[in-house]
Amino acid sequence: MKVTTRKMMKAGFSLVEMLVVIAVIGIIAAIAIPNIGKINDTAEDSKDRRNAQNLASVCASAQAAGHDFVTGNATAADVVADIVTGATAADGPFQGTFFGVPGLDQEEQTSAAAFLSIANGMLVYTGAGGN
Repeated sequence: MKVTTRKMMKAGFSLVEMLVVIAVIGIIAAIAIPNIGKINDTAEDSKDRRNAQNLASVCASAQAAGHDFVTGNATAADVVADIVTGATAADGPFQGTFFGVPGLDQEEQTSAAAFLSIANGMLVYTGAGGN
């Protein structure tokens, strides 16, 4: 009778396999982390542009309703501060309508103002600027 001995293979991964997996994960992380930072920067820039567009739109709507945020303000940042405070139309068909963009903190106001300019007595979204 012939007896053969077999080695019992243990289930699991070898050290080399584990090191390869860790190396691959490290390479993927090295590629992904800088891109995640760019995504955050792009999102912040998009938010600033959207806020600037909203401010310009509210300013134009208020001017059409008879309230002028631009007159008396020297810079776009001053106009932005007035729009954030807001105003309510006192008379006309828009009587009682609130024109403003409340809730923007100082940093958001400054960032949005970089995309705005005053031209021909109107607050205009320029699309240029940013931090």
